[in-house]
Amino acid sequence: MMSAFWLSQMLAGFSFIFDLLAFQFARRRITLAILAVSTSLLAIHFCLLNAPVAASLMALAACRYLTAIMTTARKMKNGFIVATCLCSALSWQQPTDVLPLLGSLLMTSAAFHPAAKSMRRLTLCGSGCWLVNNMVIGSPVAVVMESAFILSTLVSYWRLTRQAG
Repeated sequence: MMSAFWLSQMLAGFSFIFDLLAFQFARRRITLAILAVSTSLLAIHFCLLNAPVAASLMALAACRYLTAIMTTARKMKNGFIVATCLCSALSWQQPTDVLPLLGSLLMTSAAFHPAAKSMRRLTLCGSGCWLVNNMVIGSPVAVVMESAFILSTLVSYWRLTRQAG
């Protein structure tokens, strides 16, 4: 039988594939739908690694991405910011739990931002927080995944900038 650690790494690997695809689509809705799948897999990944703050924030992120497909309303963004803070406070265990909190807050702002370039800039900042979190909890596949996600986001940002110029 596969250990919880190896199963978590396998799920992170599947999430990795979705993350690589996510920002390669110019349409915001497709990007957000792919990110919803990816974050759902990561929620389970973090649960298996006994990282409840990260797990709960990723589950909330999946809901956030699905909601952001339908609306960029400030009310919804603010609701997810409050939910992120509550979720984090209820599952807080250690000082490093600030990393997934900050990452989630930045990603929430990104998800509800209607402009593609700004969405990617905020995403890069949030991904930086998640990258450090993944290093701290010791998930090698998640570190590689987040690093590749950052690279993929940078490439898509460059493509958007080049198209606009």
